[in-house]
Amino acid sequence: MTGTATLEKQIADIVRDVLQIEVASPDDDLVATGLFDSLAVVSLIAEIEVVLGYELPLDEFDVDSFRTVGRIAAFVDASRSAQGVG
Repeated sequence: MTGTATLEKQIADIVRDVLQIEVASPDDDLVATGLFDSLAVVSLIAEIEVVLGYELPLDEFDVDSFRTVGRIAAFVDASRSAQGVG
């Protein structure tokens, strides 16, 4: 499993465990389907930070980065890489 696939699985697990939302595909648009609202996004960000031990740079936050598990994983990966966190 690649690093991105592992991160996508971790995030899908967080979405399932914290928000009780099953994600069939990392490309499912959770905002358009109404599964994510602003409270869900805030809860997800907080739990990602706890599980991954990394504070996300919210000054760079864009809701489009949190539409799908794949986009969330890409955002987290890019922000960790930019900060030199591995």
